[in-house]
Amino acid sequence: MRIGIDIDNVISNFNEMLLETYLIHDKELRNTGIINPNAKYIRTGMFDWSNEEELSFYKDNIEGIAKKLKVKEKAKEYIDRLHNDGHLIYIITGRDNGEYSEPYNMTKKWLDENNIYYDNLILTDAYDIHAKSLECLKNDIDIMIDDSVRICSDLITSGITTILMDTPYNRKINIKRVKNWEEFYEFVSTYK
Repeated sequence: MRIGIDIDNVISNFNEMLLETYLIHDKELRNTGIINPNAKYIRTGMFDWSNEEELSFYKDNIEGIAKKLKVKEKAKEYIDRLHNDGHLIYIITGRDNGEYSEPYNMTKKWLDENNIYYDNLILTDAYDIHAKSLECLKNDIDIMIDDSVRICSDLITSGITTILMDTPYNRKINIKRVKNWEEFYEFVSTYK
């Protein structure tokens, strides 16, 4: 099978690194810490920053954050197992969105440095809700795993078998989900 895999919050610990970086900046900015632990997302309402302060900090730091991401527990191991089982691995990530100076090279370097196996690397615009669905259809992807509710919803509408990687920010939506890489591997192994 052809398996599509997102990077941020699926292979990488994006949310953890983003929160860690925001906490460090908050100490420099106001030192008020997290004012709303139940915020919908780290970037919206968790800290008492203005929209302009948040957007400016995000734009200035997102590339550095992406370069320092760690691989989620057992992601590499299970991607290797999927490859060894004969599946084709397509990394499909929304990093071609204007936030990075050289998104393809940066992403390829990160994957290679972390020894993440892949057959094909595809970058889309994360802000284009249909971009991943179009790439999945174009590349005959059988199963796609992502953490974004809006992306997963569009994938499902496009007829692509979709799995949502569980995060604190996507739990209120009823989409087939997995909590970790072992669960995803089990799903793929039993998928017909």
